[in-house]
Amino acid sequence: MIVFNTTFHVGEAHCQEFLAWLREEYVPRATAHGVLIHPRLHRIMGHRGADADGGVSYALQLEVASLGQLQRWNLAVGKDLMARMASRFGSRVVAFSTMMEKLEL
Repeated sequence: MIVFNTTFHVGEAHCQEFLAWLREEYVPRATAHGVLIHPRLHRIMGHRGADADGGVSYALQLEVASLGQLQRWNLAVGKDLMARMASRFGSRVVAFSTMMEKLEL
């Protein structure tokens, strides 16, 4: 199982708008085809609870069975979602993704 983690950094003034968009548009569209499953959202905590520039970072994690499925999802859905985010929020939100292999302890 692969964990697809996307970290978003949001200006503090836009957090509520961004979280609503993430919950109402991004996650439903990302999971609609059943390829990405088990969404989990986390706020990344720093020493003061927010980054030095006043922004807040969030990590969205979804699971996918294989890298191949993730690559196909990204071409069919993921790129469009990132374009929608850029169109709506511009530079007020930045994001990067990582893929992690889930291992047993």
